Amino acid sequence: MYEFYKLSFKIIASIYKKTKKQDNIMIINNQKKIDLFKKYFVKKNFVCVDTEFERKKTYYSQLSIITISDGRKFFIFDILQYPSHIKIVKDLLKSKKKLKIVHGGSQDIEIFINHKINIEPFFDTQIAAGFLGLDKNISYANTVNKFCKKKIDKSHQNTNWLKRPITKSQINYLKKDVLYLKKIHTLQIKTLKKFKKLDFVKEEFNLFLKNIKKNKLLNNLSTLNDEKKRLDFVRKTLNEMLDQNFINSSNEISGSDLKVRASYAQNLINKIEVSRNRATHVLGEINNNLAEIGKIEKQKQKIREKKKLTDLKKEKLLDMKKDNYFRPKNQVPF
Repeated sequence: MYEFYKLSFKIIASIYKKTKKQDNIMIINNQKKIDLFKKYFVKKNFVCVDTEFERKKTYYSQLSIITISDGRKFFIFDILQYPSHIKIVKDLLKSKKKLKIVHGGSQDIEIFINHKINIEPFFDTQIAAGFLGLDKNISYANTVNKFCKKKIDKSHQNTNWLKRPITKSQINYLKKDVLYLKKIHTLQIKTLKKFKKLDFVKEEFNLFLKNIKKNKLLNNLSTLNDEKKRLDFVRKTLNEMLDQNFINSSNEISGSDLKVRASYAQNLINKIEVSRNRATHVLGEINNNLAEIGKIEKQKQKIREKKKLTDLKKEKLLDMKKDNYFRPKNQVPF
């Protein structure tokens, strides 16, 4: 009888454990879940974030999934199926009081910038790992193994995230991609403080973000310059066609033909005006992009100067210690 109860208890415990595991993962697909998500994170001062996307056949990454967690509960947003849900994520992340924890977040941040989603302030565990003597491009799996002594399956890393429906193994992968971020962040912060490197890491985060923004502006600038060249060519061609129309009109023509030519000429003039207005707008955008790039470069220069000053102060302190400026209180100098 005892063995029967023992076995029954194990079965019930196993079922409860599985149910509990399933309960902490939620795919956001209705208003009730949206409300639960908002309520859960309203007072949280941090979020762990990861994205899945497809970039093989597109110039810009096509966002598929956003996973958000605090390390205990996991919320999956299927942006491909529910595009409007990106606004929910945007509303959550807009707060500059919420720290966004990511790993190797250059593409995540680029995606968020493209969708005008705030990512500041953020903490990238990959960059931080580089300041702790690890490979600056260390993978998430290796970071988890190093800090949490856990091995995770990354077989879905190169899967097609545009394919639906999402499988159970993919859901488990999405969960594990954010599961350890908070713990890694806590351990890294502790170590960075111990070795007085936290300020340097924060400066690196700042430079990292500036570079991503600058690259986006440079890409925009290239696209705008290409468009301006095309508009100049179109306007030139239209003007040549208009001139040719007026030359041909000097010959003796009938009234009906004159009307057709006048209508044709007016159509060309309208197109020239549209292309000129668009070119003016594009030129304005080009100048705006150049101005923003200039601002970013100035900001980056200030960060570098601050870092240089900090390094100099650190070197000076080390030199002072070597010169025996810092002696024990009771030590009498010779």
